[in-house]
Amino acid sequence: MGMRINSSAPTGATQGAAMASWQQKQQSFKDLFSSLQSGNMGSAQNALKSLTGGSGTVNSSSPLASIAQALQSGDLAGAQKAAQDFQAKRAGHHHHGSQTQASAAPAPVPTASGAGSLLNVTA
Repeated sequence: MGMRINSSAPTGATQGAAMASWQQKQQSFKDLFSSLQSGNMGSAQNALKSLTGGSGTVNSSSPLASIAQALQSGDLAGAQKAAQDFQAKRAGHHHHGSQTQASAAPAPVPTASGAGSLLNVTA
């Protein structure tokens, strides 16, 4: 009269692939913002291409749209400003100063189960 719980390998494999994809996107975001901060236009464009699957274009309603538009037009200063605005909005701060302050709370880490987990991602 016991209860049987079946688990399938594809679910675990799918979660692993999703985690790898998420980690790749996280790294691409870090590369994009780091490249913009250091003024490296070519690296920033490559990071954007990585984020967009090679196209370098994003939906006009995407939060990355202004960064992508500036990079595509060769406007490094505009891309840097758009990136600062993007980060300020993501952090919930509306100041334009240095982004040197640390977050007061650590970001939750996804659990192995993946189901129902919360993920707070900040750059």
